[in-house]
Amino acid sequence: MPAPKSRSESSGSRLAEYGARMGELMFRRRAELEARAARIEAELAIKARSEFLANMNHELRTPLNAIIGFATMLRDGEDYSLGAEQQRTYAEYILQSADLLLGHINTLLEVAALESGRVEINEGPIDFAALLDEAVDRAQVRAEAAGIKIKRQGARADLLGWGDAERFSQAVDHLIQTALKLSHEGGQVHVKASRTGPGWAEIAVRDEGDGFTDEELSEALEAFKELHRGLDRSFLGPGVGYAVAKTFVEMQGGRFYVESRPGQGTLARISLPPADALYAEPPQEEDESGVENTAERDDDAA
Repeated sequence: MPAPKSRSESSGSRLAEYGARMGELMFRRRAELEARAARIEAELAIKARSEFLANMNHELRTPLNAIIGFATMLRDGEDYSLGAEQQRTYAEYILQSADLLLGHINTLLEVAALESGRVEINEGPIDFAALLDEAVDRAQVRAEAAGIKIKRQGARADLLGWGDAERFSQAVDHLIQTALKLSHEGGQVHVKASRTGPGWAEIAVRDEGDGFTDEELSEALEAFKELHRGLDRSFLGPGVGYAVAKTFVEMQGGRFYVESRPGQGTLARISLPPADALYAEPPQEEDESGVENTAERDDDAA
C-alpha cells in the first residue's frame, strides 16, 4: 500500500496541473487570435483587391469606349461629312486612348506578376540618361493629351547604374505617368537624371500638383489603394504607380524616396548602385531644405 502524499506534494501537483491547463488554454487562445487576425487580413486584402479591380474596370472601359466610338466615326466618315482635319483629330484621340489602355493593362500584368512572385531580375549596366529620354518619349502622347509639359532637366552625361533595365524602365514609366495624373492642365512635370554624392545614379520626377499629406502618401504606397477626393470619381490619386515602382526598385537593391506637401506637389526619386561599385553605400536621403534647393537649382538651370 503506497504511502499517503503530504500536503505540500498534493499542492504542488495541483499547481502543476493548473499551470499545464492554463498554458494549454493560452496556447489555444493565441492560436485562435492568430487565425482570426489572418482571416481579417485576408478579408481586407480581398476587399481591397476587389475595389481595385472595380476601379480598373472603369479605367479600362473609358479609353476602350473612346477607341470604339472614334473608330466607328472614322469608318462612317462619309455619313458624318468629316473633313481631313477632323479625321486627324479623331485618329489622335484613338492613339491617346490606346496608349492609356495599354498603360492600364501593363499595370495589371505587373501587379499580377509581383503577387505571384514570378518577377525575374536580369541585372546589368543601365544608361540612366538614355533610359529617361526613352521614358519621356513614351509619355509624350499622354502629356500632350492632358495639356502638360514634361521638362527634361540636367545634362545628358553618362550615368551608369546596375540593375534590371526593363524593370527599372517600368518604374520610371510609373513615376512619370503618376506625375502626369497628379498634374493640372497647363502644368509641368520635371524629370532629371543625375548622380548622388556616394556615386549612385538617380532619376527624379517632380510634379506641380496638389501634393499629399503624410497619411495620404502612406496610403499611396500601398498597392490596391486609390485616393478619392470628395465626389470625384476620376481616380486622380496615384493608384498603384508608386507601389509598383517602389517594389521594382527595391527588388534590385535600389532606393525609393518620395516627398510631398499639400499644395506643393510631389517629388519622387529612385536610384541604383553604380555599375563599378555594387556594394557602395546607399545614397543619403536629403532633408527638406535640400530637396527644395535642388528643385530651385533645377528650375534655374532650365
